[in-house]
Amino acid sequence: MTMSEETPRKLVVFLLFIPLAIVAAGVFGMLHDQLSITVSPEYFLRYKFLQFHLPGGAAAPRLGAAIVGFKASWWMGIPVGVLAGAAGFIHPTARAMRHALLWSMPVIMAITAAASLTGLFYGWFHTATINPADYQGWFVPPGLVQLRNYLTVGYMHNATYLGGLLAIPGAWLFHFLWRRRHAATGLPPV
Repeated sequence: MTMSEETPRKLVVFLLFIPLAIVAAGVFGMLHDQLSITVSPEYFLRYKFLQFHLPGGAAAPRLGAAIVGFKASWWMGIPVGVLAGAAGFIHPTARAMRHALLWSMPVIMAITAAASLTGLFYGWFHTATINPADYQGWFVPPGLVQLRNYLTVGYMHNATYLGGLLAIPGAWLFHFLWRRRHAATGLPPV
């Protein structure tokens, strides 16, 4: 099959990868917020449930956190899907592109999770002592019982979005290495 015959097939693979990335980002957000609500229930009860117009979230906080997680993160699947998916075009066939894109999804999630956990740990250590003036730009409701936990989760959430952005060049590197590995073996791409 010639390169020009592969192009429409690759385009289909690319277009199918975007909704997969959207769903994956949403599910990642759901799982992420299960950890977040464990660290700081107040972050959801006093902030996120209000921000996402989910006042009933307090009745079932874990379910509410999952809903918030999906709503807060599904959209990250669009830039990740488009930009990481575009990297798939370097593969010689649509089949190779599909395999590489599917394998890139755990890489993308691992990079994002690593950034998220880094933000969590950074936030925890950074808030060992708290100067309220440092958080004037943050939404911090008055009378929080566990201010440190609330701020720590804020750091975690910010770092997660950064991780999603860092995952894009990470996915590009993955695709480059995947293609190089398959070219070096002399075996046909998967």
